[in-house]
Amino acid sequence: MPRYEARRTLPAPPEVVWDVLADPGRWPAWWPGLVEADPTVRRALAPGALWQLEGTNRSSLFHRSAQLGGTLLVLEVVPLKRLAFQLSSERTDVELDLRPAEDGTQTAATLAVEAPRFGGIGRIVPSQALSRLAALVRPEYE
Repeated sequence: MPRYEARRTLPAPPEVVWDVLADPGRWPAWWPGLVEADPTVRRALAPGALWQLEGTNRSSLFHRSAQLGGTLLVLEVVPLKRLAFQLSSERTDVELDLRPAEDGTQTAATLAVEAPRFGGIGRIVPSQALSRLAALVRPEYE
């Protein structure tokens, strides 16, 4: 399966970024194609946690977009540093690595997505997600 990766410096420290990641209600604001994320357990950001997802269904004859229905399974959590999860309907594995930038007020983020070719999630998804995450954390920190 192809692996797509993007890197970006987020305009907030890791604690602020992690607060957004730990809140399933905020995921639709940063993950492309996601409309709703509803964890089935109280500790939503813990290994083994399962979320029900609802996504957009904007497919056309020439372009199939990610539909994101189904489930998200949290695979790995290292608070403030790493999050790995799997999207069931797209058979997609996602890894997000965070580290403090040199000045401590920003976060270096790397987002990698491994997805089937022609499965709806393409090479642009990691950079779209990081761009939206950057926009989401900016107002909280400033």
